[in-house]
Amino acid sequence: VVLFRNPRFTAASVSVAISFFALSGFIFLVTQYFQFVKNFSPLGTGVRLLPVAGSVAVTSVLGTKLAVRVGNKVIVGAGLLLFAAGLFWTSTASGSTSYPVIVGQMLFLGSGMGLTSAPATEAIMGAVPTAKAGIGSAVNDATRLFGGTLGVAVIGSVATSPYTSRLVSTLPSGIPGRALTGAKGSVGGAVIASGALSHSGLDRAAHGLATTATNAFIYSMSGGCRVAGAISVVGALVAIAFLPARPGKDGKAAVRDSEPAANLATPRWADDARVAT
Repeated sequence: VVLFRNPRFTAASVSVAISFFALSGFIFLVTQYFQFVKNFSPLGTGVRLLPVAGSVAVTSVLGTKLAVRVGNKVIVGAGLLLFAAGLFWTSTASGSTSYPVIVGQMLFLGSGMGLTSAPATEAIMGAVPTAKAGIGSAVNDATRLFGGTLGVAVIGSVATSPYTSRLVSTLPSGIPGRALTGAKGSVGGAVIASGALSHSGLDRAAHGLATTATNAFIYSMSGGCRVAGAISVVGALVAIAFLPARPGKDGKAAVRDSEPAANLATPRWADDARVAT
């Protein structure tokens, strides 16, 4: 808790959490988009997500070098803004959007992630004294897990509500109640229900359900990406306001600032033992 009194430590932790929040929310939505809208297989979906991983790997190295020259504040802030731009661009996707366009969106997202994560991690570790490096590392890992888990939960919830309402309001007549119940749960459920209708000889109802469900999902994915993009912009503002301008100089100052707080946290029995000796 003492470490979070340092605004640099807190801002870096928030930046890492928000980047994983947005990335996890995006992955949650785009995997469904690839499988149920584009009809890619699970393996094909995974392969088509590789541009995100590749761009993260490249820009993580680049971001660390740029942070030394330009500063954590600028690089992390720019990374989150680039991430937000990719999310807002993704929110314009439709069922006819070509894969090369989606690759461009993923490159924006991955590049923003890479520019954010490495310099922000350096800021976290630079804000703690050497003796407390393990604590800084643990907090860094915890913020990633927390942000990722929260991203799936929040963005998933944000996308589910408009999907259901859009589906019900635009669904054509003649859809059996059992199929409608399955379709309301998710776009995947709608695809399964559509297949069941088709096997039963209700081709027109099956086509209407599948088309309406995919359109409703694209509408909900657009809203989810916009929410994630807005949160990324907030994260960029926090980073620009509170992160150190230079990793080396400000990081050392942060360590000195943290050391007195660390000393206050020394157990009383340890002080008594020193006095006794």
